Amino acid sequence: MNYSIDVNIVDNWFVIKGNTEELLQNKRLFISLKRLNYSIENNFVIIPFREETQIKSLQEIQSLLSKYDYKFQLTDNTQKELQAFSKEEENFEVFSENARAIRDNEFKENQPLVNQFDKFQEVLKETLTRKLYPLQLLSSFHMAFAQNSCNFAVPGAGKTSIVYGAYAFLKSLPKEDPRHVNKLLVVGPLSSFAPWENEFSACFGYKPNSFRMSGDNEISIKQKLEHLYSPNSPELTLIFHGGVDRFQNDIIDFLKRNKTMVVVDEAHRIKNPEGVWGRSVTEISKEAVSRVILTGTPVPNGYQDIFNLYKFIYPFKFKEILKFHYHNLEDMTNNNSTESPRVQELKDNISPYFIRIKKNDLKLPPIEEKYIPVEMDSHQREIYDFIESQYLPHFKENNSATVKDILNRAKLIRLRQASTNPSLLSKTLKDSLENNELTGEFDPNAIFTTDTDEFINDSEFFNKIINYPTVETPKKFRSILSLLLEEIFPENGKVIIWTIFIQNAKELKTYLNQNGIESKLLIGEIPQAEREETIKAFNDPLNNDFKVIIANPFSVAESISLHKGCHNAIYLERDYNCSNFIQSKDRIHRVGLDENQLTKYFYILSKDSIDEVINDRLRLKIERMEEIINDDIPLFQRIDNNDETDIINDLISNYARRT
Repeated sequence: MNYSIDVNIVDNWFVIKGNTEELLQNKRLFISLKRLNYSIENNFVIIPFREETQIKSLQEIQSLLSKYDYKFQLTDNTQKELQAFSKEEENFEVFSENARAIRDNEFKENQPLVNQFDKFQEVLKETLTRKLYPLQLLSSFHMAFAQNSCNFAVPGAGKTSIVYGAYAFLKSLPKEDPRHVNKLLVVGPLSSFAPWENEFSACFGYKPNSFRMSGDNEISIKQKLEHLYSPNSPELTLIFHGGVDRFQNDIIDFLKRNKTMVVVDEAHRIKNPEGVWGRSVTEISKEAVSRVILTGTPVPNGYQDIFNLYKFIYPFKFKEILKFHYHNLEDMTNNNSTESPRVQELKDNISPYFIRIKKNDLKLPPIEEKYIPVEMDSHQREIYDFIESQYLPHFKENNSATVKDILNRAKLIRLRQASTNPSLLSKTLKDSLENNELTGEFDPNAIFTTDTDEFINDSEFFNKIINYPTVETPKKFRSILSLLLEEIFPENGKVIIWTIFIQNAKELKTYLNQNGIESKLLIGEIPQAEREETIKAFNDPLNNDFKVIIANPFSVAESISLHKGCHNAIYLERDYNCSNFIQSKDRIHRVGLDENQLTKYFYILSKDSIDEVINDRLRLKIERMEEIINDDIPLFQRIDNNDETDIINDLISNYARRT
């Protein structure tokens, strides 16, 4: 007997019509149909489908009937659906090639695209008070045309302005146009909220009607939900990556009721498809009109990091676009061959839907780097040498820094502290670092509990550490004071001083204050509102109430710009995290600087210490990163990441050379 397969678009199900009793006798067939959640209604077999899986479900039904030798035909309705799907696929193919042409800036012969670009520029000329430079303009047009896209521009390229250009165009479209948007929901770190609000004002010439779903403890859950359900909700909504899960269903309702562009800023934070952040953010994307990914580091750990980013921008088609499963991408990373045919195939597959502005494209004004070696004073030298001599035998016996030997990492931190300010040694490691960023150093659960007693066994030495602040001011502190008074302040300059250790930030602030220099802290314990006020005042060239900021890179290395008022950075000490270091440099060296503006970096290094070893290792990693960063999809895992092992081996060599 012949069967027919009909489709019900209203209820989203397929109907197999014919002798249902005969089908039911084939138990193997119905075991297979269980996967498709079949049911029996009015003597018909009903198989539901989701819109995004409609054709796949139909193909499975056809395959099963053929497998068991049942003859069937498709009704006219189903044939029309197949034709519509084929037409949609054909249109998507044309759309993708046009998006690729825009991305590559090779559409001058395509008159329809040229006309769209002209219209895009007219809209931006009428709506934006800020003029986009050519690469920003191209990136913004690509984003507006594609609606769903990734922008992998390097830090400092002006990604926020690019988004606002695309948003302005999509907002200008007629309300009946399916691409029209009138709301913007930004998912990002708390530090990005003020920049998004400030850049809105700079781009459109007026303050945005905005609401922060995260970061303000004075706003109740009830008020946040009222915002989402208000018919007059603000145009710009900002929410922390980690806050999406809590409000996921409410955000989905909000997106269903509003024409919204959803932007994920610093999107590498949602790279894990199994993580709560990644799952919740990709889930809400299904109801967005436009979806945008922003990150300068799309694959920090491997090609698998790209998986969730594309799942976000194309939740129903990402597998068709990638053409690789998650484990395939992991294998490509592990093989570590960036020139392999599979890697090139991946780039070709995803290229229509992303655009990248590289560091070389920015043509930023020059920088000047100055290394300032300082001799430790006698007490610091004695403390540092003693600790180093105690640690070296351990390093030689255990020269691989793994989780099994967490002491190595801790001892390296202690050496870094001694090379800068021995008074840090009286604190536990946990108290020395940003509490929310301990994983930047080591697993906080693996901190050995006896670190407070590390130096107590030698009471004489421990007393030297405790009494250090009463007998000596760290030489690095005094060098910074001289640098401020002799080089930076005479040129009416402002400066940001970077330090890894929180106690260093506080003690340096006190020391500068004792010498008549006002400074502000940007560290984790400073409330977000206070940080924003500090950044706003610091960025104002006319505001000279204070000229010094002391900051921790874990707290403010992302999402903020300080280049408007500051062109100097001093590094009190550095770790060997190359990405954090480069991110911190980009805070004051980015798009928007005058072409003749010189940006200066000063690195304070204690002679004959771990500082020199870290400095040499960072130089090597930066050279390697500069090669990689100009790739379309820079795989930073290619940089040798055996950090502690390398540092230990170099430290042993350095010590042998000195002694």
